[in-house]
Amino acid sequence: MNILIVGLGEVGFHLAKTLALEEKHSVTVVDPNPIRTKRVGDAIDVRVVQGDGSRPDVLEKADAAEADLLLAVSNDDNANMLSCLFGKRMGARKTVLRIKDMRPFHGFRTFFRRNLEFDYVLSLEELAATEIVKTIRQNRAVGVENFAEGKIQLRRLRLDEKSSFIGRSVADEKVPQGMIITAIDRAHEVIIPRGDHRYLPGDELLVLGEPEVIEKFEKRAGLQSMHLRRVAMFGSPSMIGHVFERLKAHRGISRITAIVPDREEAERLSTSVAGPGVNVLFGEATDRDLLLEEISDYDVFLGLSEADEVNLMSCQLAKDVGVQRTVALVHRPDYVGLYEQLGVTVAVSPRLLCAKSILAFVRKGSISTIAEIEAGKAEVIEVEIPKGSRLVDRSLREANFPKGCVVGAIARENGDIVVPRGDTVIEPLDNLVIFTLNEVIEAVLDRTR
Repeated sequence: MNILIVGLGEVGFHLAKTLALEEKHSVTVVDPNPIRTKRVGDAIDVRVVQGDGSRPDVLEKADAAEADLLLAVSNDDNANMLSCLFGKRMGARKTVLRIKDMRPFHGFRTFFRRNLEFDYVLSLEELAATEIVKTIRQNRAVGVENFAEGKIQLRRLRLDEKSSFIGRSVADEKVPQGMIITAIDRAHEVIIPRGDHRYLPGDELLVLGEPEVIEKFEKRAGLQSMHLRRVAMFGSPSMIGHVFERLKAHRGISRITAIVPDREEAERLSTSVAGPGVNVLFGEATDRDLLLEEISDYDVFLGLSEADEVNLMSCQLAKDVGVQRTVALVHRPDYVGLYEQLGVTVAVSPRLLCAKSILAFVRKGSISTIAEIEAGKAEVIEVEIPKGSRLVDRSLREANFPKGCVVGAIARENGDIVVPRGDTVIEPLDNLVIFTLNEVIEAVLDRTR
């Protein structure tokens, strides 16, 4: 592919390196900063154009008309929007828009898409908030991935020796309607289970379905949940707001405390997130006495400021006063491993998340990866079925998907969510959630085109 990248910050540089060196695409990069353009030109074999990527003359010089894909990923939202619009008008086949502040898009996303003509939009704050909530919303050994605004979940259930399922076959324990067991992760081997497979201690079941149905299945399996009750966070009101919106959709959370370093912003945030069990404080998360007094019995602390060193220090102090788990926002991607070595439970890099999402888009077009299993041995992907697909009006049984994949859910154009069976008929523009082993993913994609 001919790929044009506008913006050479952390996201742009990471994408240029990955797409040119690892994916072997033809890459052109645009940035007005001569230091950045020299850095990428010295490190990677790419074509470099110095200039403002929101200007038509610069885009023309970068051959935007010949681009299969334009990635507008600078730190300037307005410049990115103009780059997408002008690039598409000049002939770029597809455009990806990175946005920091999604507030203008709320209620107007279709308007922006129609007028800016982008194919895919990404917000660093929304990506980070989703990842953070996904990370902390865990039972004892249950990882959670959300799909279709939380109506469908992928959960990883670990069976211990006390589970009533041990020694019984998959067929013995009938799976309730509304969920499906997509795979068993056994000693790092991913297995698509048959009816005669027997459950063993340590098996991790990857189940996909409606949250309420999965919860009942968990209880049947004898899994004791450790529900998240109390969450504390410190940082910018914008980031706190994104996380708060996602947290309030989950049952079981009894208290949320947000600490904001600016008094006026704390007062505004207090008004916008007001509700039972919500507390907004003015203060610094590096104030140990404040943390000791307010959050020492909390389950998790989130460091969400724009300063990496503050996030690291506040997480360490929170753990010191008794908070069980800590999550830090990391703006420098190369610091992620260091943070976890220093005791932060989970470090989340918005820029790496953004780059990962864009790479998935580059590799698979309209397909997005929901989750990777065992370092890429398997994936859960979302695929849209186009109107002209040969699968339209066929049942899943007739679709003849290869062995090694399972269709776990279908999101319909009208908003309905279906956990399918073999006789479920595929409709135009259905979004299929498919669990697939890595070795058959290309065959799966071939079937869906």
